[in-house]
Amino acid sequence: MGGTLIGVGMVLAGSCPGTVFVQMGSGLTNSFITCLGAICGVLFYYTFLSARLTKDEVPKSSIVLKQLPELIGIKLIYLNLMFGSIFIGTAFVLKHYVPYKNDLITPKGLRSLVGWSPVLCGIGIGSLQLFFMMLYKKSLGISTGFTVLVAQLCCMRFFKNLIPSLEPFTYGVQNSLALLFVLGAVGGSFISTVSANQFPLNEQCGAGFWSSFFGGFLLSLGARCAGGYTSGVCA
Repeated sequence: MGGTLIGVGMVLAGSCPGTVFVQMGSGLTNSFITCLGAICGVLFYYTFLSARLTKDEVPKSSIVLKQLPELIGIKLIYLNLMFGSIFIGTAFVLKHYVPYKNDLITPKGLRSLVGWSPVLCGIGIGSLQLFFMMLYKKSLGISTGFTVLVAQLCCMRFFKNLIPSLEPFTYGVQNSLALLFVLGAVGGSFISTVSANQFPLNEQCGAGFWSSFFGGFLLSLGARCAGGYTSGVCA
């Protein structure tokens, strides 16, 4: 269900939980509407759905609490190597047959090296996830950033009493790092776009107001229902 909501939200908004912050940093106007919708989605989830969908109410013997290695009888290390090899191999095949530089076109129609190597960017993101897994035993999911942002409202007594399930996301090192990750995504996107002389990005093909809002709403709602977005889930 969560994955379905995320997919519909991506189609409507033309974005995903991670790229919303990147689009905001690049000056894409409709991304701010998507972010607003995502915030509303988080509020809706923790107000009406969190207590009903929490894992604490699921029997310990339930299949939904089991990890893939337990279900198929393969050690985690072998499973990681298998999936890692498939993804890395696919990435290098695509890099060879579909060079990313083919799509680097300036507004004037001239090809220009304004993009960063996807291989280097992927290594950077993977290294960041590895750091968090080793240090905090938890992956860094970008969709959690919306929850942490909304949870700051719990510093106010009214919201703390209204949505108590958000309080665990208010304080703590991991929550602070999630906020820094969000700010870093916005700031890094801004620097990259400005350095390429593309700020603000052309929004001629961007989503409309309501598509952006409801798309963002479904993105964050789906991510919360599924326990994370694809970046965090895959990690």
